[in-house]
Amino acid sequence: MTMDTIKILMILGTATLLSAGCSSMLDDISPKHAIPSESVNEGDLDKLTNGMLYQLESYVTWAWNDGDLLAENFGDGPSVTLADVHSETESASSATAKSRWTTAFTRINFQNEVLVSANSASSDSKAVRTAKGTAYFCRAYLYYQLVIRYGNVPILTSPTMDVVPLSGQQQVWKQIETDLKEAEKYLEPFSSMYYPSDEACWALLSKVYLWTGDKANAVIYADKVIESSANFEFGNDSNEYAGMFVAGTTSKEIIFALANKRNSSWLRLFTTLNDTDGSWNYSMAQDLRNSLFADNAVKTSDIRKAPTFNDAFPTRVIKFPNGAKDMGQFIENENASSSPLVLFRLADVYLTKAEAQGASAGLATMKTFMDSRYANVNLPSSMSDLEFENLILDENQREFYAEGRRWFDIKRLGRTDLYKTWNGRDFLLLWPIPQDERDLAGHDNYPQNPGYSK
Repeated sequence: MTMDTIKILMILGTATLLSAGCSSMLDDISPKHAIPSESVNEGDLDKLTNGMLYQLESYVTWAWNDGDLLAENFGDGPSVTLADVHSETESASSATAKSRWTTAFTRINFQNEVLVSANSASSDSKAVRTAKGTAYFCRAYLYYQLVIRYGNVPILTSPTMDVVPLSGQQQVWKQIETDLKEAEKYLEPFSSMYYPSDEACWALLSKVYLWTGDKANAVIYADKVIESSANFEFGNDSNEYAGMFVAGTTSKEIIFALANKRNSSWLRLFTTLNDTDGSWNYSMAQDLRNSLFADNAVKTSDIRKAPTFNDAFPTRVIKFPNGAKDMGQFIENENASSSPLVLFRLADVYLTKAEAQGASAGLATMKTFMDSRYANVNLPSSMSDLEFENLILDENQREFYAEGRRWFDIKRLGRTDLYKTWNGRDFLLLWPIPQDERDLAGHDNYPQNPGYSK
């Protein structure tokens, strides 16, 4: 952690505490950025819990397009011309790499402050337990986002103004696992998609184990979600698939989503793909228009095609409907600015489980999943490992197109052969440690990832 980052953390912490009911303290404390976490009373914890989710919403929105942009899923939009998308993170001074790092750590620091407050509470009330569970879950989620981008990162589990050296990836993954196990102690079984739950912890744990090669545990935790059969079920047509991404959704596919209920500072996913003013950043990459949802001998009539793009509006990706009925929208969305940010859904756990199972056992899992997405599915009785991996990648691409997943799937499976303009730059599979942070923390504390110059 650097002094540059710390200053941002302190400002953010003060603003959040002010909105959380502590403003009466501000005139009595000097310096004003140093409100003790222990002074937050138990009545403030509900507000601080909502504050953590509010902060997570903005991080998720800023980082949303990373996986599709870097995976060459996007083409030119009306207001952006794309050249070498991989240059986005090719420099140690990359604005993207610096932004994702800084915004993640500001939120991790706030979660640590909330944990100090919750641990200082004199009771074990629901508010205290929810605050602890949410803080551990959000911290785990942010460290997950950091480790799959940068690899080695500093592990901060308490508020500090000291420089904390980078920890190795293995230690970071272990911290994520520890945080999710802690979150599970305090959270409750699923009751609302808009709050972290046991099932949300299990969904993320299954992904963590998949990334770290613990495939047996990846299957175990995916099954824990799947066995919560009363809570989750697949939709079976295009309307039900599209219905996950509209305001007020009641989809039973969603395990955890950020509610995006705001009076201002709207978080509109559609603005980069499908804005109402005729100006947006990206369209679907041209080569995907005919191939992404194409029928083949294995599967026909993909229900995800119509909700994702419309041939009559070839530059728009309509997956996140903008509410404008005359712009090729598949489904109405009366309050488009309040559409949820879906982080985990039933498809996640089925695709994670199948990948962890491998070709021999995973085909049955894939058949169950694919039956919910196609009119006809004719999987063979067996597949080679490569054929099955290609099936997994294709289904992830279809299911999560424009949801920021593709680059990370390619990275996890080492399939850089799928890029068109990669040109052998394998060092880009780890983002650079931001140079500004290195200069402030010291290069010995923050060694650069291989392949990057200053």
